[in-house]
This record gives sequence, C-alpha cells and structure tokens, in this order.
Amino acid sequence: MMVAGQQCLPAFSKFPVKEGFQAIGFNAVYKHSKRGGMKTLRSRLPPLKSLIAFEAVARHLSLTKAGQELFISREAVSRQIRILEEHLGIKLFDRLHRAVGLTKAGKEFLAVIQVSLESIADVSGAIQKKTQPLKITISATVAISSFWLTSRLISYKSDYPQAELRVVVSDKPVDLNESDIDIGFRYGNGHWPGLTAIKLFDITSFPVCSPEYLKKSPPIRSSIDLLDHNLINLDGEIHAHEDWQWWLKGHGVPLPASFKTLGFDNYNNVIQVALDGQGIALGFSGLVSDLLAANKLVQPLDTSLSRSEAVYLVLPNRVEQSEQAKSFIDWVLEESERVNSFSNPTAPPLLV
Repeated sequence: MMVAGQQCLPAFSKFPVKEGFQAIGFNAVYKHSKRGGMKTLRSRLPPLKSLIAFEAVARHLSLTKAGQELFISREAVSRQIRILEEHLGIKLFDRLHRAVGLTKAGKEFLAVIQVSLESIADVSGAIQKKTQPLKITISATVAISSFWLTSRLISYKSDYPQAELRVVVSDKPVDLNESDIDIGFRYGNGHWPGLTAIKLFDITSFPVCSPEYLKKSPPIRSSIDLLDHNLINLDGEIHAHEDWQWWLKGHGVPLPASFKTLGFDNYNNVIQVALDGQGIALGFSGLVSDLLAANKLVQPLDTSLSRSEAVYLVLPNRVEQSEQAKSFIDWVLEESERVNSFSNPTAPPLLV
C-alpha cells in the first residue's frame, strides 16, 4: 500500500535487492567485485549494452530521450537498466515527476562509467586514425579545380601516398555543414554563414590569349581595341558580375549595340578555346599563372580589373577537422604562399 505523496519506482527497479547492497551503496559493490578473485571479465562485467543505456539515461535523466539517442524504444532502454540493476544488485535510479533521478549508488557508478567509456572511445578513435586510410573529400569550383588544385594534387599524393582524395567539382556552392565534404574552395568575399574561411589569394581579371593568336591578329594597344577581336566569355548567372561586359565597362569602353561574345558556361572551355588560338579570354590571376609562366598564354594588355574578391579555403563549423584534413590544409596554405609570392611575398593567408 502506497503512502500519500510517495513516488512509485519504475519497472526496471522492481526486483529483489540483495541483502545489504542498498544500504552500503556502489562502493561496496565495487570492493566486493575486487575481492572476487581472478574471475574472467565476462563474468564480472555487466553487458556492454546495459552500460551504454545507463550512461545515456543518466545523462538525459529520461528513458525516452535515451531511447531516441540510441535508436531503440523506451521499453528496450528500461529493460537494459533492469538487467544492469539486477547484475549489480542495487537500485541506480529513482522515479521522479516525468523523469528519473540517480540514486547515490547511481551517481557513483556514473562517474566511473563515463570515464571508462570515454577512455575506450578515445583509444579506439586514435587506433582508427592510425590504421584507416587518409580520406579527404574536397569541393571546388570548375575553375579552381581545373587550373589550381588538380595540377597540384600530384605533388600532394607524392608526399602522402596513403591519402585517398575525392574531389566534388561544381560552380554551385555545396552546403558543407550538411554533406560529407571536409574542405571546400570558394571564390567570393569570404563571408559564408556556418563556414570558417581562410583567404588564399586575391583575384584580378585581365585579357589572355595564345602567343599565336596575338601574332596573327590586329594589334591591341588599348582596351577599346579588344572590340575588334573574338572575345570568349564565361556565361551563366553566377558569372555575370565578372564577364567581358563588366570588364570593358570598367575600363570606360562603350559597348556598341552589335557587341557579341563567344560564350561557354564552363571555364575549362573558355581557356581551352584561348589556348587553341581562337580568341581572347578573361584570365583570373592565381588560376592562369601556371599557363602564363609556361608561355602557353600571354597578356596582350597590361591592364586588369578586380572586384576585391579572392579564393578561399572554407571549413565547416559543425565538426573538428581530422588530422588527415589538417595535413591537407597545411599543404594548401604552403601552396597558396607560392602563388602570393609572385605579387606580394609578405602577404600570409588571412583567416576571415
């Protein structure tokens, strides 16, 4: 018969308690187990599932929330708690209003269990990092991937032959916080919600063409002379703010009604047509620097224009970067310093 105001215990606590255990608490259970001699761990330890269930219930002080975390039913959680309490011979939880509370023994047991499970998880994670392959998933725009990243990955692979890399190429920004991508490369102003952005190098735009095209075509003495040439444009809504119309207007060139360009929605095609000697494209500093250094492309005019934007390395804020990803980030920063050294050797990567 219940006394008024007395709280009923949950189902998992309704079992015969071994004599003496409830009074003396968990320390007595622990000491008693140590006096048990050299028994096997299997006979001395409770089932692992019940320990994990206990830690979750003790942390949430709720069977329902623990079940949601462990993807099992409330009843299954209660069953695991009952198994654990029967194994120990002591009550670990008291029933409270719409919740559960830890007994004195439960609090003592939780302190040991949390440290033990965390230690097992930490050591397991450290072993996995040493044995698992170096996996990194990267996202980049077409231009950055094609003209900066891809050619340098061979160097990275030679330094880290065990690395497994996956590159996702798209001009549409990928949500790094809702995907399995570890690291991204983006072009813009460096301000993207939920991301940490590290500035790699600034971008300026200028005309580029092949040496052969420059030799066979009408002379180019000023920006207005470009209207007499085949201009190759990077089309698309996301590129419209930095196309030939923007560049020519920025240099005060009036555009005739007949103004036309040869347009592609992929920067690979734009540069390839320029390399083939079919016209003049807008080159982006840092991206076409290798082609300029190899004399595959030349600048017909020493004139440029910038939107004060740059190429950034972006990292999702949702998780801490793995050691593998950190090694890749360090390598990227070293490579970006080489790009910056051509124009400003004192400018380090900038964290935004």
